[in-house]
Parts: sequence; C-alpha cells; structure tokens
Amino acid sequence: MLPTLGDHPRLRLAILCLLYLAQGLPYGFVTVALAAHLAAHGADAAAIGGVIAMAILPWSFKWAWGPLVDSGRLAALGRRRPWIMVAQAMMILTAAGIAWVPAGDVPLLGWVVLVHNLFVGLQDVAVDALAVDQLEGRDRERASGMMYGASHLGTFLGGAGLGVLTARLGLGTAIVALATMQLVILLVVILIRERPEDAFLAAWRGRPADVAEPVHTRPGVIGIARALARAMTAPAALRAAAAALLMKLLPATLMVLMTVHLIDTLGWSQERFSTVTGGFGILLGLAASIGGGWLASRIGPRATAIGANMALAVAWIAFACAAPWWDRSAPVFAWVAADTVCQAATTVALFAIFMRVASPAVAATQFTASMAIMNLATSAGSALAGPLGQLIDVPTAFLIAGLLQPLAGFLLPAVEHDTAER
Repeated sequence: MLPTLGDHPRLRLAILCLLYLAQGLPYGFVTVALAAHLAAHGADAAAIGGVIAMAILPWSFKWAWGPLVDSGRLAALGRRRPWIMVAQAMMILTAAGIAWVPAGDVPLLGWVVLVHNLFVGLQDVAVDALAVDQLEGRDRERASGMMYGASHLGTFLGGAGLGVLTARLGLGTAIVALATMQLVILLVVILIRERPEDAFLAAWRGRPADVAEPVHTRPGVIGIARALARAMTAPAALRAAAAALLMKLLPATLMVLMTVHLIDTLGWSQERFSTVTGGFGILLGLAASIGGGWLASRIGPRATAIGANMALAVAWIAFACAAPWWDRSAPVFAWVAADTVCQAATTVALFAIFMRVASPAVAATQFTASMAIMNLATSAGSALAGPLGQLIDVPTAFLIAGLLQPLAGFLLPAVEHDTAER
C-alpha cells in the first residue's frame, strides 16, 4: 500500500519540505552558481541581473497556474500531485536544455532559464496549494518555517554545492547534477498519494463512483479567477501585497550589485563567492527560517516582519559605513548573515500573513498569487541593479536602502487570525 499524506502528518511535512528543497535548487543555481560563472567569464551587472530577472519573472506570474491547479483536472491522481509530477518532469528536461546553450549567448541562456522556471513556478503553485489544503492553525507558522528552511537547504545545494562543482568541473557537470537531484525527487512524489482513494498512475481508469468528485462542485477556471479577483482586492490583502512588494525589492537589487562588486572590483574568486553567499549564508537561513516560524507563532507574523526589516535596515547602514573594509571576509560574512536571517524571518512571516488574509473559497489560488508578488519584486529588483549601478556606487546604494526598508513593514495589516474565523 502506497503511503498517504492525509494519514501521516510527519510524512506530509517531510514531503512538503522536500518539495520546497526542490524549488530552492534552481534558485541557488541561477543566483549563485550561474551568476558567479557568468561574472567570472566577463558578464557585467546588467547581463547577470537580466538572467536572474528572467529566472524569477515566471514566479511573478505563477498565479496564472492557480485556477488550473484548483480546477479539479486529473483528480484521479490527487488534487495537487499530478501537477507536481508534470512540473518536475518538465524541470528535468529544461534543466538539461541549459547545457545546450552556446557559451557567451547570455540572452538565449536567459530565455532557457525562464522556461525552466515556468515549470518550477507550476510546482510551487501545486505545493503551496497542498500546504494550504492540509495545514491548519498555528501549524502554519511552524510548518512555514520548516518549509522555507528546506528551500534554503535547496538553495545551498544549488548555490554552494553546484557553484563549487561548476568552478571545478564545469557548468555541464553541474547541470547534470541538478537534473539528477530533480529526478530523484520526482520518483519520491510518484511513490506517495494525497488520499487513499487516489490512483497511483492509471488516471485513465478514473476514480471509483463512491469517491468521485461531482462535476458541478468544481468552480471551474473562470469562477476561480473571479473569486480570486474579489479576494485579492480586499483591503487586508492589498496592504499585505504592497508591503511584500516593497520588502523584497531592495534586497534583490543589492545582491546583484554586491555580486559584481565582489568579483569584478574586489577580485573575489568564483568559488570563494559561491561558498560564502551560497554556503554559509544559506545554511544560516535554514536555521533562521525555523526560528522565524517559531517567533511568528509566539508574537505574531506582523510584529516579526516589522522587527526583521528594521534590523535589516540597521545592518545595511552599518555595512555601508564599513565599505573601506569590504576586501576582508569578516564584513561580507556579517552582511550575508544579517541579510539572510532578516529576510528568512520576513518571508516566513509573510507566508503566515498571506495564509491568514486568504479567502476560504480560493485560499490555495490566492496564496499562490500573493506569493507571486514577492517574486515579482525580486525580479524587478534584480533588473534594477544595472541602471542603479550606473547612477550610484554600491556603498551609497546600501545606505539609501537602509533608510527606506523599514517603511514597508508598517503597511502590513494587523491580521492575527484567519479571515474565515473572524
């Protein structure tokens, strides 16, 4: 008998964390390993920022997958599992496609990375929907922390792990390793089910008559889209979206600027950069995510997000003042530590806030759409790095960002309970 998520809470949490790890792999690979590879081969901030923006852009519009995932198609295999399997299969194929891009063709590389992340976004939609389906109450904050921590572990493997592999054995070897890890995760998903009545793979047989979902109970893509529009324009949802957009914009810009500055200006090696930003920082983020989930469950997600952003602002200003010592490892380690811890706590808090402001009728789709806003901000921030870098130097960028970052937190709605409960 295949294991069922609904009957095994620990298995459910483990699978959710594994799937979030799978989503962290390509993010770490692109933002750390591939970015360092491009910088080491002469790409400038605009080119690197463009590739990163192309990687994150599909996540900004991943809400478009929501109505499809919620529509009930392929339900014989489970509500969410079939879409996860489709997404992972395409992730493997498109990851292999990166290896076929001619060296130096950065625009084509950006487009292939974009297609790959279209399917990473589809998996994220299905996984978020699965989490909203099966997590309740304060378990959401604690589970959100562990899931986001798992994504940090995936980013570590994709960033530091594949970054070192790229530096030593070449980009092609790293891509093979990425596709292999994604294949292993797909095989795990194939071996589990959401509910006892779900089929294994033979979806064409349909579900038994006594457990089949009546067609008239499915809202349909258009109905879900209309309900989503109403839910997203609610005051609390609008405030949460605006705050998340502003909170995620500047960190992405500073990361690209600092990547180019460390490698091109300060002479950091590709391997050294990958180890610090994709290794030490990511592992710290894993622990901070779990701690952020616990803190949000104790003092509330809004207070957690505001406090984390104020601490991040102070760290940025201090780092800007330490610019004369950036050639040393200690200040950079301190920046990576502060940035990672504060952003992890902020993201986990935003997870919980988005779950709480979601309308019960379209909770999964609305949560996905809300999460896409953060990805849109990250994509826009990465693209902003090129033009901003031509206007001001990197220390000034950190100083200005430190003055602006705390303002976003106060836009967050004071929502400590689910909308349905209120």
